[in-house]
Order: sequence, then C-alpha cells, then structure tokens
Amino acid sequence: MPATIATQDPNTDLTVIVPVHDAKGYLEPLVRAFLDLDGIRCQIILADDCSNDGSAEEIARLAALHPQVTGLYQTANLGAGQARNLAWPHAKGRYTIFFDADDRLHGEVIAPALAVMDSEPDIDTAMFAYRYEREETASFTAMSFADQQSFDAILKGAVMTAATLQDAGRLLRFTNYPWNKIIRTARFRQTGLRFGATKVNNDILGHWYSLLFARRILVVGQVICTHVVHPQGRNLTNRFGAERLQMFDALAETHAMLGSHPALQRRFAHHFWDLVNTLVLWARPRIDPGIRLDFESRYRDLIGGIDLEVFARMRAGQSPQTAGRFVKDLIGSV
Repeated sequence: MPATIATQDPNTDLTVIVPVHDAKGYLEPLVRAFLDLDGIRCQIILADDCSNDGSAEEIARLAALHPQVTGLYQTANLGAGQARNLAWPHAKGRYTIFFDADDRLHGEVIAPALAVMDSEPDIDTAMFAYRYEREETASFTAMSFADQQSFDAILKGAVMTAATLQDAGRLLRFTNYPWNKIIRTARFRQTGLRFGATKVNNDILGHWYSLLFARRILVVGQVICTHVVHPQGRNLTNRFGAERLQMFDALAETHAMLGSHPALQRRFAHHFWDLVNTLVLWARPRIDPGIRLDFESRYRDLIGGIDLEVFARMRAGQSPQTAGRFVKDLIGSV
C-alpha cells in the first residue's frame, strides 16, 4: 500500500478497479466500455496479478494510450482481492466500482444511480442486479433465485429504492460479488474497506464492508453486469480442490471484522451464519473426495466459535433453521 492515499479529483466521477490475471484479450474492450460512458469521467486502474499471457504489457500499452488508465503490478500471484487492495488507495473518483476483466458492462444504469447518490449524500452504496452467463452456451439467466427474492422484497416493484441495512439486512446474504456495487470512495476510505487475503472467496469481506458501513443503500433493479463463467474451470468458482478450503479463512476473516464492531455484530451476525450455512451446503457436494475430512473439520471449527449470545438469538427467532443445522452438524461429529 502506498504511503499516501490519492486525493479525490473533482474531475473524476468514477474510479474503476479491475484485477487482472491472464485476461489480455478482455482489457481493451472493457477500457473502451468505461471510457465511452456518456457524461461519466472515469479513472481506470488495471491491477495485474502476475499474469503469464502478456496482460502486463497490454496494461502498459493501454496506460500509454489513455491518460485515464493506470497500471499497477503485483510481483506474485496473490489473488483478485489483493490486486483490488493494491489499487484501492489510488482511487481518485467520487465513486468506485470493482469490476472483473472478463465480465460485460451494462453502463447505461450508472449515471442515474450516481445522480441519486449525488443528491442524497448519505447513500454510500448502490447495489445493482446482474446477469449470469456460461460462456460455452452463451445463455443468459437471471440472478440466482435467492438474490432475486432479496431484491424483490426490497424493491416492491420499484426500479430503485434507498434503504438502511437495518431494513435490508438480507443483502448481506446476497451472493458476494464485488462488481454489482458502486461505493462512495471517501466514506469507505474512512471505514477501512478491504478485500480478503485468500484467493478463494476474497470478495466476502469486501461485500460485507460495502454494506455494513453504508449509511443507506440504493438498491437498483436494473442490470449493471453480465457475469461470465468460463468453461474448463477457469473461474475459481469452479475449483473444489484444496484451494476451496480457503473459504473458511475468508469467512473467519469476515467474522473477525464483524466481531470488532460489537454493535454491528449484535444486529447482523445471524446473517453471517446464514451465509456460512449457504456456502457450506453449496460447496459440500462439490468438494473433491480427498479433502472432505479437512473440509468438515474446518467447518466444525468455524461454527464451534459462534458467540453464545448470537446463537441464543438465532434459536429464539433470528435464524432458527441455521442454528438447528449447526447443532445437528456439531453433535453428529462427536
């Protein structure tokens, strides 16, 4: 991290932070998509995560062509979260978005959201809908069913609405993507936003920061991004070997952050444990057989650290189903 933090530039509306690993062919179209946004002045930071395909050279070329583009370079492959952390102190825009190199932008939804955030300065995060595409079929789907349910419950038929996290806590359990949120840069500089240190699930911590410390959240039912899942396991999402065990490190890091803010923990810890339950149920049937015992051991260690007061509130009504599952899993392991 640099010794000084970038000063906000009044001529920059939006900083775009993009972690890059072996994504050379995607960079120029993505840079062009952001630079072509009507009426939005962008700073684009491309943070190379020790690529092997010429991405670093392509970043340097784009930075030489466009003064709005900055290239940063990690000397080891540390993961997207660390690349985002490297770039974050350099953000100069009033707002920041963390985008992925190989996803597709639907930028027409950005200006209306920024206009609302400019007019209502306590809205610190705008959270948008997304599309999901598997590259080999080029088929679009909607958001996941649970994510769509969360949006529908908050929007109640509106295109966008502002809410406090107290009223929209279910967003904490939303799939922890970084690229469907725009944040107020100055606010999250103050609150210490960062992404996790793991390669897998490093975006959980960033997701929780961007919601826990937002005074109000603008929920936007329009799509900002098509998230592309590549074949042959190119996405870390598709990997279920030993690296998947880092999921528990990512969750522990988020839990520690939440625990350092007791007032927030009292209000929102049950959403964290619901997230743990959801991730474990998703990963468990996919885990490689050779690491199943390690997976279950790491899981039991994590849930065994639940605060007793939090657990009592969950059983009493905040999240009885998750509390019951944890009891069953812990007793079954004895």
